[in-house]
Amino acid sequence: MGLVVVGLNHETAPLPVREKVAFSREEAVRALRELKEMVPQALLLSTCNRTELYALLADFESLPQVKETLFFRRFAGNGNDQYLYERRDQEAVQHLFRVACGLDSMVLGEQEILGQVKNAYEISRSAETLGALFHRLTAAAVHVGKRARTETQIGYGPVSVAFAAVELAEKVFQTLERRGVLLVGAGENGALCAQHLLSRKAEPLFIANRTTERAEKLARELGGETVSWDRLGESLSRVDIVVATTGAPHAVIDAEMVREAMRRRDGKALVLIDIAVPRDVDPEVDRVRNVFRFDIDTLKGVVDQSVARRRKEVPAVERLIQDEVAGFMSWWDGLASGPVIRDLHQVFETVRAHEVEKNLKRFRDEDREQLDVFSRNLVRKMLMTASMEMKHLKDGDPLAMERLSAVRQIFGLDAKGGEDEHDDSL
Repeated sequence: MGLVVVGLNHETAPLPVREKVAFSREEAVRALRELKEMVPQALLLSTCNRTELYALLADFESLPQVKETLFFRRFAGNGNDQYLYERRDQEAVQHLFRVACGLDSMVLGEQEILGQVKNAYEISRSAETLGALFHRLTAAAVHVGKRARTETQIGYGPVSVAFAAVELAEKVFQTLERRGVLLVGAGENGALCAQHLLSRKAEPLFIANRTTERAEKLARELGGETVSWDRLGESLSRVDIVVATTGAPHAVIDAEMVREAMRRRDGKALVLIDIAVPRDVDPEVDRVRNVFRFDIDTLKGVVDQSVARRRKEVPAVERLIQDEVAGFMSWWDGLASGPVIRDLHQVFETVRAHEVEKNLKRFRDEDREQLDVFSRNLVRKMLMTASMEMKHLKDGDPLAMERLSAVRQIFGLDAKGGEDEHDDSL
């Protein structure tokens, strides 16, 4: 019986291959249920940049069939696993913990992966492919992911141009709540920037684009309002933040246009976020008082600083991961009859010794030795049947693991609180 992760990600497989093995929720549930005959427990993590199956296998001889069912059917691999990687047992645990901490992501330290791990847990629970091992494993992964982000700066600062723009705008205004936004152009980057602004409660949103149909479509998606392109200058005076991303061959916002807008605004601060190349905003607007212009080079500099800072945190995160892996493997090793019987007897012996010590004064000195012998024999006889039953359980058997895990949890045999230690993380 062993734990394995087999999968592919943005480093091992091109986008056309990753697209073919990206599972929707419904597809993931169906795939997991199909695998149940050969995989006692499994967790399927599928995002835009990775698809990974974490599985508990009776033996690794069934792994080629698992790969065929989950991967090769979709991208016609014909047994060629050039795109796939494989980790086993402790290395599989370490891999999941690194994924949860954002160390294996396209964007170092990304936040979204924790939600994706939780979603994978819910999908696998729906497919009924979870057991004690995977309940614990997933909870531990989310726990270490949270530790990485609270105890280190692996998630510090913006690492996308769109998010950097929002951070800079927020520094100007302190809060973006109820700050009007004008999106000039209906491109993908501008839309992403607008989404970040809206998530910070910026409103209202206006969209100006030379092609009216695209502006109207994006307005419906984002909940904004379109404005006429020929009224672009007038629209500048109605908002606090302008996001320009047209891709025009020349500037569409010039200094005179901004001066007029500032007169209408009574000089109130205006932020111009120019993420177009060539630039949409004439650099001459820097001469206008209380106007803050950020172009792609400025934003890229902010992103580079954040990425550099995150890279410095990687060793600290790796140390956290090693600590959590050691804790998990210790718990897993404890899911054998010998350690469970030993720990169960230790817990009962601790209770016995405490109660005897607490009540010693109620007995004569000459009776105390007999009391000790009597209480020890009582505990031994109480645990005899349970101990014999557990001795007959086969180590590594999925059903045996479930029963032994239940004993550990019911009697609180784990020093740090057992499986409940990480339950709140899910």
